[in-house]
Amino acid sequence: MRILILAWAILLVLVVPTFARSVTDHEGRTVEVPDHPQRILSLHDWTLTVMARELGAPLIASIGRPSPDGKPFMRGARELFGLTFDQVELASLHGKPDLERIRALKPDLIVANLGDFAALTDQLSSIAPTLMFNPESGKPPFALYREFAGWIGKEQRFDTLKAAYDQRLAETRARLGTSTEKTYAAILADGRDGSLTILKDYGVLTTVLDDLGFHRIPLSGTVPSGQSRMRIGAELVGEIDADMIVTTYLPENGGSPQSIFNDLDRIAPGYQDFLRAYAEKHILSFSRYEVYPTSFRGALALMDALSGMAR
Repeated sequence: MRILILAWAILLVLVVPTFARSVTDHEGRTVEVPDHPQRILSLHDWTLTVMARELGAPLIASIGRPSPDGKPFMRGARELFGLTFDQVELASLHGKPDLERIRALKPDLIVANLGDFAALTDQLSSIAPTLMFNPESGKPPFALYREFAGWIGKEQRFDTLKAAYDQRLAETRARLGTSTEKTYAAILADGRDGSLTILKDYGVLTTVLDDLGFHRIPLSGTVPSGQSRMRIGAELVGEIDADMIVTTYLPENGGSPQSIFNDLDRIAPGYQDFLRAYAEKHILSFSRYEVYPTSFRGALALMDALSGMAR
C-alpha cells in the first residue's frame, strides 16, 4: 500500500502542469508561463535585465552590447549591480538576435522588448514561453515595473522595494524642505549640432523628481502626446530656465558630469548669465546608465544626490 501511495504521489508531481499561469503581455498575447520560472532569458539589458536582477529573479542570460574594447556588457545592469557575463550567459548582441544560441541556453521563460523583437515573437515562442514588454506604453515606469514583477512571480519582492522607496521619498522631502516647491527642467544637450531635447518622461530621473513634488517647466507640457521628448532649437534655451536643470551623459562616449557645461557653452554662449540653475549650482548631470533604467537602486542613488541640495 505504501508503495502504491508513493507511486501515486510521484505521478501527481509529474502531471502537474509546468505552465501554471496565464499572462497577457504588452502585445496583447495570452501566454502560459511557469508558475515559478527557473531559467529566465532577457533580451533587453537596461530594462528587463535590470529589473529581473533587482527582483532577484533566476536570470540565466541577457542580451549584451559591445564595449569599446570589444567585450560585451549589459548597459545599466553593469553600472547598477556590477552584473557581468561571468555571472550570466550572453544571449545575443543587441540588434543581432542569435536564435540558435538562445535555444541552446534552454530558457523556461524569455522576456523581450516589443519594439525590438515583435517580428520574432513566433520564433522565440517556439523556444520557450515569450513575453513582450513595452516600456513606451505610456504607463508610469514603476507601474510597468510592478506589472513585470507579476509576470515573473516577484510581486512580493517588488512591494518590499517600493515600500523602502516610499520611505526614502518621505525622508528626502523632509530634508529638502521648501525646495520641493521649485521647478526643474530635464534636458539632453548636443553641442555637436547645437540642439536641445526636452525630456517629459525619462526613467527614474523624472519619476523621482515628480514624486518628490518638484514642478516641471511649462515647456515640458508641450511635448506631443504619446512622445517622451522633443527637440528644440538653441533660440529657445531661455525656456529651460528653472531652479534645477538635470541631464545625463554617456560614459561610453567619453561623457562626464562636465559635459553639459561644455555643450551649453557651444549651444548658448553666456548661458551662465541667464540660467538660474547655474547661479545656484543646480545643474546636475548623472550617468544615463544609472538614472534611465527603471530601478529602485538608481532611484535611491538619485535621491542621495538631490539631498545634497538641502540648505
